Amino acid sequence: MRLALLVVLILSAGAARAVQTQVGTAGAEFLRLGAGARALGMGEAYTAVADGPDAVYWNPAGLALMRRPEISYSRGELPAGAHHDFLAVGVPIPALGGVVAVSVTRLSGDSLALVNASNQTVGSFSPHSEAYSFAYGHNFAGNSLTDRSHEYFRENWNLPRVERPYDDAKEPWTGEISAGLAIKGISETLGTRSASSFAVDAGGLFRPSDLHELVLAGVVRNVGEKIRFITDSQPLPVEVSLAVAWDQSAEDWRLLPSLEASMPYAGNAYGKLGVEVTRRFMEGSAASLRLGYDSRTVPDVGPISGLGVGVGLQIGGFKFDAAFQPMAVLGQTFRLGVGWKF
Repeated sequence: MRLALLVVLILSAGAARAVQTQVGTAGAEFLRLGAGARALGMGEAYTAVADGPDAVYWNPAGLALMRRPEISYSRGELPAGAHHDFLAVGVPIPALGGVVAVSVTRLSGDSLALVNASNQTVGSFSPHSEAYSFAYGHNFAGNSLTDRSHEYFRENWNLPRVERPYDDAKEPWTGEISAGLAIKGISETLGTRSASSFAVDAGGLFRPSDLHELVLAGVVRNVGEKIRFITDSQPLPVEVSLAVAWDQSAEDWRLLPSLEASMPYAGNAYGKLGVEVTRRFMEGSAASLRLGYDSRTVPDVGPISGLGVGVGLQIGGFKFDAAFQPMAVLGQTFRLGVGWKF
Protein backbone atom coordinates (compact mmCIF):
# COMPACT_ATOMS: atom_id res chain seq x y z
CA MET A 1 0.00 0.00 0.00
CA ARG A 2 2.82 2.42 0.85
CA LEU A 3 4.61 1.62 -2.40
CA ALA A 4 1.43 2.28 -4.39
CA LEU A 5 0.96 5.67 -2.72
CA LEU A 6 4.58 6.61 -3.39
CA VAL A 7 4.26 5.75 -7.09
CA VAL A 8 1.09 7.85 -7.39
CA LEU A 9 2.72 10.87 -5.74
CA ILE A 10 5.93 10.67 -7.81
CA LEU A 11 4.11 10.39 -11.12
CA SER A 12 1.72 13.15 -10.13
CA ALA A 13 4.53 15.57 -9.32
CA GLY A 14 6.22 15.07 -12.70
CA ALA A 15 3.02 15.50 -14.66
CA ALA A 16 2.04 18.58 -12.67
CA ARG A 17 5.22 20.43 -13.65
CA ALA A 18 4.54 19.63 -17.31
CA VAL A 19 1.04 21.14 -17.44
CA GLN A 20 1.32 24.09 -15.08
CA THR A 21 2.04 26.58 -17.88
CA GLN A 22 -1.31 25.84 -19.59
CA VAL A 23 -3.54 27.32 -16.88
CA GLY A 24 -6.82 28.72 -18.25
CA THR A 25 -6.44 27.57 -21.86
CA ALA A 26 -9.11 24.85 -22.25
CA GLY A 27 -12.72 24.90 -23.44
CA ALA A 28 -15.73 22.66 -22.69
CA GLU A 29 -14.93 22.80 -18.97
CA PHE A 30 -18.33 21.27 -18.16
CA LEU A 31 -16.65 17.92 -18.91
CA ARG A 32 -14.85 18.23 -15.55
CA LEU A 33 -17.94 18.64 -13.37
CA GLY A 34 -18.11 14.98 -12.34
CA ALA A 35 -21.06 12.60 -12.31
CA GLY A 36 -23.11 10.82 -9.66
CA ALA A 37 -24.00 11.70 -6.08
CA ARG A 38 -21.91 8.85 -4.65
CA ALA A 39 -18.79 10.32 -6.25
CA LEU A 40 -19.43 13.82 -4.90
CA GLY A 41 -19.90 12.46 -1.39
CA MET A 42 -16.42 10.91 -1.61
CA GLY A 43 -14.78 14.14 -2.74
CA GLU A 44 -14.81 12.75 -6.30
CA ALA A 45 -11.92 10.42 -5.45
CA TYR A 46 -13.70 7.95 -7.68
CA THR A 47 -11.38 6.71 -10.43
CA ALA A 48 -10.49 3.56 -8.49
CA VAL A 49 -14.00 3.13 -7.04
CA ALA A 50 -16.45 3.42 -9.97
CA ASP A 51 -18.00 0.02 -10.61
CA GLY A 52 -21.39 0.81 -12.19
CA PRO A 53 -22.76 2.88 -15.09
CA ASP A 54 -21.13 6.03 -13.64
CA ALA A 55 -17.81 4.49 -14.68
CA VAL A 56 -18.55 5.74 -18.21
CA TYR A 57 -17.47 9.13 -16.89
CA TRP A 58 -14.91 8.28 -14.22
CA ASN A 59 -13.05 5.27 -15.56
CA PRO A 60 -14.53 3.05 -18.30
CA ALA A 61 -12.47 0.12 -16.99
CA GLY A 62 -14.83 0.01 -14.00
CA LEU A 63 -17.64 -1.07 -16.32
CA ALA A 64 -15.99 -4.48 -16.55
CA LEU A 65 -16.92 -5.13 -12.90
CA MET A 66 -20.65 -5.06 -13.67
CA ARG A 67 -22.42 -8.43 -13.60
CA ARG A 68 -26.00 -7.25 -14.24
CA PRO A 69 -27.62 -4.51 -16.34
CA GLU A 70 -27.88 -1.26 -14.44
CA ILE A 71 -29.18 2.26 -14.97
CA SER A 72 -28.31 5.40 -13.00
CA TYR A 73 -29.37 9.04 -13.07
CA SER A 74 -28.16 12.02 -11.08
CA ARG A 75 -29.24 15.64 -10.90
CA GLY A 76 -26.95 18.36 -9.65
CA GLU A 77 -27.88 21.91 -8.67
CA LEU A 78 -24.86 24.18 -8.98
CA PRO A 79 -24.27 27.81 -8.02
CA ALA A 80 -25.43 30.61 -10.38
CA GLY A 81 -28.53 28.70 -11.49
CA ALA A 82 -26.73 25.91 -13.34
CA HIS A 83 -28.18 22.41 -13.57
CA HIS A 84 -26.23 19.21 -14.25
CA ASP A 85 -27.87 15.97 -15.41
CA PHE A 86 -26.17 12.63 -15.96
CA LEU A 87 -27.86 9.45 -17.23
CA ALA A 88 -26.01 6.19 -17.86
CA VAL A 89 -26.96 2.61 -18.74
CA GLY A 90 -24.60 -0.37 -18.67
CA VAL A 91 -25.30 -3.90 -19.95
CA PRO A 92 -22.98 -6.94 -19.77
CA ILE A 93 -22.87 -8.64 -23.19
CA PRO A 94 -21.23 -12.09 -23.01
CA ALA A 95 -20.96 -12.30 -26.80
CA LEU A 96 -18.68 -9.25 -26.74
CA GLY A 97 -16.75 -10.43 -23.69
CA GLY A 98 -17.45 -7.31 -21.66
CA VAL A 99 -19.85 -4.52 -20.72
CA VAL A 100 -21.27 -1.91 -23.06
CA ALA A 101 -22.59 1.39 -21.72
CA VAL A 102 -23.99 4.68 -22.96
CA SER A 103 -24.40 7.98 -21.15
CA VAL A 104 -25.73 11.50 -21.63
CA THR A 105 -24.39 14.52 -19.76
CA ARG A 106 -26.12 17.89 -19.90
CA LEU A 107 -25.25 21.21 -18.30
CA SER A 108 -27.92 23.89 -18.60
CA GLY A 109 -28.45 27.37 -17.23
CA ASP A 110 -31.36 29.65 -16.47
CA SER A 111 -32.73 31.86 -19.22
CA LEU A 112 -30.63 34.93 -20.08
CA ALA A 113 -31.53 38.09 -21.99
CA LEU A 114 -30.40 38.25 -25.61
CA VAL A 115 -29.27 41.77 -26.57
CA ASN A 116 -28.06 43.29 -29.83
CA ALA A 117 -25.16 45.64 -30.49
CA SER A 118 -27.27 48.58 -29.33
CA ASN A 119 -27.87 46.93 -25.96
CA GLN A 120 -31.52 46.32 -26.77
CA THR A 121 -33.18 43.14 -25.55
CA VAL A 122 -34.35 41.09 -28.54
CA GLY A 123 -35.24 37.85 -26.80
CA SER A 124 -33.77 35.30 -24.45
CA PHE A 125 -31.72 32.12 -24.56
CA SER A 126 -30.61 29.31 -22.26
CA PRO A 127 -26.98 28.18 -22.64
CA HIS A 128 -26.45 24.44 -22.56
CA SER A 129 -23.77 21.82 -23.17
CA GLU A 130 -24.05 18.08 -23.82
CA ALA A 131 -21.81 15.04 -24.07
CA TYR A 132 -22.95 11.69 -25.49
CA SER A 133 -20.74 8.71 -24.65
CA PHE A 134 -20.42 5.12 -25.78
CA ALA A 135 -18.12 2.93 -23.71
CA TYR A 136 -16.83 -0.63 -23.42
CA GLY A 137 -15.10 -2.34 -20.49
CA HIS A 138 -13.38 -5.72 -20.44
CA ASN A 139 -12.02 -7.80 -17.56
CA PHE A 140 -8.92 -9.88 -18.26
CA ALA A 141 -9.06 -11.85 -14.97
CA GLY A 142 -8.45 -15.55 -15.47
CA ASN A 143 -8.01 -15.41 -19.23
CA SER A 144 -5.00 -15.82 -21.48
CA LEU A 145 -3.52 -12.35 -20.81
CA THR A 146 -3.04 -12.99 -17.09
CA ASP A 147 -1.98 -16.58 -17.72
CA ARG A 148 0.65 -15.56 -20.28
CA SER A 149 2.11 -12.88 -18.02
CA HIS A 150 2.28 -15.40 -15.17
CA GLU A 151 4.12 -17.91 -17.35
CA TYR A 152 6.48 -15.30 -18.80
CA PHE A 153 7.65 -13.98 -15.45
CA ARG A 154 7.94 -17.47 -14.00
CA GLU A 155 10.21 -18.58 -16.84
CA ASN A 156 12.30 -15.38 -16.68
CA TRP A 157 12.76 -15.24 -12.93
CA ASN A 158 16.48 -14.43 -12.59
CA LEU A 159 16.82 -12.92 -9.13
CA PRO A 160 20.18 -13.92 -7.62
CA ARG A 161 20.00 -16.53 -4.84
CA VAL A 162 16.18 -16.66 -5.11
CA GLU A 163 14.42 -19.85 -6.09
CA ARG A 164 12.18 -19.87 -9.13
CA PRO A 165 8.49 -19.89 -8.08
CA TYR A 166 6.37 -22.98 -8.56
CA ASP A 167 3.89 -23.24 -11.40
CA ASP A 168 0.91 -22.55 -9.13
CA ALA A 169 2.54 -19.75 -7.13
CA LYS A 170 1.10 -16.22 -7.33
CA GLU A 171 3.62 -13.54 -8.23
CA PRO A 172 3.00 -9.96 -7.07
CA TRP A 173 2.62 -8.70 -10.66
CA THR A 174 -0.27 -11.02 -11.52
CA GLY A 175 -3.87 -10.24 -10.75
CA GLU A 176 -7.17 -8.96 -12.09
CA ILE A 177 -6.80 -6.50 -14.94
CA SER A 178 -9.61 -4.41 -16.42
CA ALA A 179 -9.48 -1.94 -19.28
CA GLY A 180 -12.04 0.39 -20.81
CA LEU A 181 -12.55 2.92 -23.57
CA ALA A 182 -15.20 5.64 -24.02
CA ILE A 183 -15.91 7.71 -27.12
CA LYS A 184 -18.02 10.84 -26.80
CA GLY A 185 -19.51 13.57 -28.89
CA ILE A 186 -19.52 17.06 -27.37
CA SER A 187 -21.79 19.99 -28.13
CA GLU A 188 -22.05 23.51 -26.64
CA THR A 189 -24.65 26.16 -27.46
CA LEU A 190 -24.45 29.80 -26.42
CA GLY A 191 -27.26 31.90 -27.85
CA THR A 192 -27.06 31.73 -31.63
CA ARG A 193 -23.61 30.18 -31.63
CA SER A 194 -22.69 26.53 -31.18
CA ALA A 195 -19.62 24.34 -31.28
CA SER A 196 -18.93 20.62 -31.33
CA SER A 197 -16.08 18.18 -30.91
CA PHE A 198 -15.33 14.59 -29.99
CA ALA A 199 -13.10 12.99 -27.36
CA VAL A 200 -11.85 9.66 -26.05
CA ASP A 201 -11.37 8.43 -22.48
CA ALA A 202 -9.24 5.39 -21.63
CA GLY A 203 -8.66 3.75 -18.27
CA GLY A 204 -7.41 0.69 -16.45
CA LEU A 205 -7.77 -1.12 -13.11
CA PHE A 206 -5.49 -3.63 -11.42
CA ARG A 207 -6.12 -5.78 -8.32
CA PRO A 208 -3.14 -7.98 -7.29
CA SER A 209 -3.89 -11.65 -6.70
CA ASP A 210 -2.14 -11.71 -3.34
CA LEU A 211 -3.65 -8.41 -2.13
CA HIS A 212 -7.10 -8.26 -3.66
CA GLU A 213 -8.26 -5.46 -1.36
CA LEU A 214 -5.89 -3.08 -3.15
CA VAL A 215 -7.13 -1.33 -6.28
CA LEU A 216 -4.78 0.63 -8.54
CA ALA A 217 -6.30 2.72 -11.30
CA GLY A 218 -5.43 5.24 -13.95
CA VAL A 219 -7.40 7.14 -16.59
CA VAL A 220 -6.94 9.83 -19.20
CA ARG A 221 -10.04 11.86 -20.08
CA ASN A 222 -11.13 14.19 -22.88
CA VAL A 223 -8.45 13.52 -25.47
CA GLY A 224 -9.78 14.89 -28.75
CA GLU A 225 -9.95 17.70 -31.26
CA LYS A 226 -10.20 21.34 -30.24
CA ILE A 227 -13.62 22.90 -29.81
CA ARG A 228 -14.24 26.01 -31.91
CA PHE A 229 -16.62 28.95 -31.43
CA ILE A 230 -16.66 31.19 -34.54
CA THR A 231 -12.90 31.63 -35.19
CA ASP A 232 -11.42 30.79 -31.77
CA SER A 233 -10.39 27.22 -31.00
CA GLN A 234 -9.50 25.84 -27.59
CA PRO A 235 -8.24 22.41 -26.56
CA LEU A 236 -10.47 20.12 -24.54
CA PRO A 237 -9.84 19.81 -20.78
CA VAL A 238 -7.56 16.78 -20.94
CA GLU A 239 -6.87 15.29 -17.53
CA VAL A 240 -4.85 12.36 -16.23
CA SER A 241 -5.80 10.77 -12.90
CA LEU A 242 -3.95 8.15 -10.88
CA ALA A 243 -5.71 6.55 -7.95
CA VAL A 244 -5.50 3.90 -5.27
CA ALA A 245 -8.28 2.43 -3.15
CA TRP A 246 -8.49 -0.13 -0.35
CA ASP A 247 -11.66 -2.25 -0.46
CA GLN A 248 -11.98 -3.91 2.95
CA SER A 249 -15.09 -5.98 3.69
CA ALA A 250 -16.23 -7.80 6.80
CA GLU A 251 -19.41 -9.77 7.43
CA ASP A 252 -21.74 -6.76 7.64
CA TRP A 253 -19.37 -3.83 7.05
CA ARG A 254 -17.42 -2.40 4.15
CA LEU A 255 -14.72 0.26 4.42
CA LEU A 256 -13.60 1.89 1.17
CA PRO A 257 -11.02 4.69 1.36
CA SER A 258 -9.67 6.19 -1.88
CA LEU A 259 -6.82 8.55 -2.75
CA GLU A 260 -6.38 10.23 -6.11
CA ALA A 261 -4.06 12.67 -7.86
CA SER A 262 -5.23 14.53 -10.98
CA MET A 263 -3.18 16.47 -13.52
CA PRO A 264 -5.24 18.63 -15.92
CA TYR A 265 -3.87 20.13 -19.11
CA ALA A 266 -5.33 23.52 -18.17
CA GLY A 267 -4.73 24.07 -14.49
CA ASN A 268 -2.67 22.94 -11.55
CA ALA A 269 -2.44 19.42 -10.20
CA TYR A 270 -4.74 18.65 -7.30
CA GLY A 271 -5.57 15.78 -4.96
CA LYS A 272 -8.71 14.05 -3.75
CA LEU A 273 -9.39 11.91 -0.73
CA GLY A 274 -12.59 10.04 0.05
CA VAL A 275 -13.98 7.32 2.27
CA GLU A 276 -17.19 5.32 2.26
CA VAL A 277 -18.46 3.24 5.17
CA THR A 278 -21.27 0.80 4.39
CA ARG A 279 -23.39 -1.20 6.83
CA ARG A 280 -25.48 -4.11 5.57
CA PHE A 281 -28.58 -4.46 7.73
CA MET A 282 -30.53 -7.16 5.89
CA GLU A 283 -30.29 -9.34 2.80
CA GLY A 284 -29.70 -7.09 -0.21
CA SER A 285 -29.99 -3.85 1.76
CA ALA A 286 -27.34 -1.44 3.01
CA ALA A 287 -26.75 2.15 4.11
CA SER A 288 -23.62 4.20 3.42
CA LEU A 289 -21.99 7.31 4.84
CA ARG A 290 -19.42 9.19 2.74
CA LEU A 291 -16.91 11.94 3.35
CA GLY A 292 -14.34 13.40 1.00
CA TYR A 293 -12.09 16.33 0.15
CA ASP A 294 -11.14 17.72 -3.26
CA SER A 295 -8.43 20.39 -3.33
CA ARG A 296 -9.21 21.65 -6.86
CA THR A 297 -11.30 24.67 -5.86
CA VAL A 298 -9.43 25.49 -2.66
CA PRO A 299 -6.99 28.13 -4.08
CA ASP A 300 -9.82 30.16 -5.65
CA VAL A 301 -12.85 29.59 -3.42
CA GLY A 302 -11.39 28.62 -0.05
CA PRO A 303 -10.72 25.51 2.07
CA ILE A 304 -14.38 24.77 2.84
CA SER A 305 -15.16 24.32 -0.87
CA GLY A 306 -13.19 21.08 -1.01
CA LEU A 307 -15.47 19.25 1.39
CA GLY A 308 -17.94 16.63 0.18
CA VAL A 309 -20.51 14.82 2.35
CA GLY A 310 -22.95 12.16 1.22
CA VAL A 311 -25.26 9.31 2.16
CA GLY A 312 -26.54 6.29 0.28
CA LEU A 313 -29.24 3.67 0.61
CA GLN A 314 -29.64 0.39 -1.23
CA ILE A 315 -32.75 -1.78 -1.03
CA GLY A 316 -32.62 -4.74 -3.36
CA GLY A 317 -31.81 -3.45 -6.83
CA PHE A 318 -32.76 0.15 -5.99
CA LYS A 319 -30.14 2.74 -5.02
CA PHE A 320 -30.51 6.28 -3.73
CA ASP A 321 -27.64 8.69 -3.11
CA ALA A 322 -27.43 12.31 -1.95
CA ALA A 323 -24.41 14.58 -1.59
CA PHE A 324 -23.59 18.16 -0.64
CA GLN A 325 -20.61 20.42 -1.30
CA PRO A 326 -20.31 23.94 0.18
CA MET A 327 -18.85 26.47 -2.27
CA ALA A 328 -18.28 29.35 0.18
CA VAL A 329 -19.39 32.69 -1.31
CA LEU A 330 -20.59 31.00 -4.51
CA GLY A 331 -23.32 29.02 -2.76
CA GLN A 332 -23.77 25.25 -2.50
CA THR A 333 -23.78 22.25 -4.76
CA PHE A 334 -26.38 19.53 -4.24
CA ARG A 335 -26.52 16.24 -6.11
CA LEU A 336 -29.16 13.50 -5.94
CA GLY A 337 -28.90 10.16 -7.67
CA VAL A 338 -31.04 7.08 -8.20
CA GLY A 339 -30.23 3.76 -9.82
CA TRP A 340 -31.62 0.34 -10.50
CA LYS A 341 -29.77 -2.95 -10.91
CA PHE A 342 -31.84 -5.44 -12.90
